Amino acid sequence: MDLSDLQFWAFLAAAIPALFAPVIIVWWKGRPIVPIALLSLVFWPGALILALRLQRRQDL
Repeated sequence: MDLSDLQFWAFLAAAIPALFAPVIIVWWKGRPIVPIALLSLVFWPGALILALRLQRRQDL
């Protein structure tokens, strides 16, 4: 395992809990979580795909 793999997995380890942070904050404030959950589910896969593409470019 080289350093770039370690950095990528560290990014994922931080990004996945960050996916749930807005939902938890909205739930804690007592507001409906469905709109925030949908926005998170729409935008985060795109961000993760972008991270995968950037990792592949660095490997070239």
